[in-house]
Amino acid sequence: MRRSLLVLCALAIPGGFARPAPPPPPSPAVAEITLVADAPDPPLPEPLPWVRALAPLRFVNTRTGAAIPVRLYAGDGSVDEHVASAIDAVLADRRSSESAPRTSSDRDAAPHRLNRRVLQLVVKAAAHFGATEVRVVSSYRDGGRKGSRHRVGRALDFTLASVRPGKLASYLRKLARVGVGIYTHPRTQFVHLDVRDESYHWADGSPPGRWWRGSRMTDRAAVSRDAAYRPEDDWPGDAH
Repeated sequence: MRRSLLVLCALAIPGGFARPAPPPPPSPAVAEITLVADAPDPPLPEPLPWVRALAPLRFVNTRTGAAIPVRLYAGDGSVDEHVASAIDAVLADRRSSESAPRTSSDRDAAPHRLNRRVLQLVVKAAAHFGATEVRVVSSYRDGGRKGSRHRVGRALDFTLASVRPGKLASYLRKLARVGVGIYTHPRTQFVHLDVRDESYHWADGSPPGRWWRGSRMTDRAAVSRDAAYRPEDDWPGDAH
């Protein structure tokens, strides 16, 4: 009788004597992830001794007043192109030429690229004299005489602070494959430097904007010096 009551109670209760719920499925295996730290970047090589010894050189555009102190060379002795481009921008001459006035789009354009060897030789001369400032009278320009190396960015007219132009020109004439002009009029007093295959040197006492007192300066050693030229000759003296 007692068992019957239990059975009846079980039937009366919903879910009475129901089968137990099956156990949950096992969790999927979680792959173990091991984080591996990135290998550290290799240390940068030490700059070459002569690069480390070079003091910053300040380029000044005497027409605009813009200036920038720079180190032209990267640690491995190559020209740092970012630095050279910054020099291009500082020395840019945005004035209109007489024959072809510039438009607003011209003024917004990127500055013309100066020949990198010209910059190297300026740095070489500054290091030789211990000068810390280059005062640039003219760099790239689209006006002037036809055939001028200024029109293709291969020339600079400049002086070095505390160095007499005649002394600077005398040093530059000893370099290979260059054109060196010394301008001696009281209103000029600067040195022209360009790069070319065969050296050529001159002196000019004409006033600004004129070329009627120029005379060639003979240099019998120029031919052999040009023939012996090596690119590393453009580095400062301590680099050799």
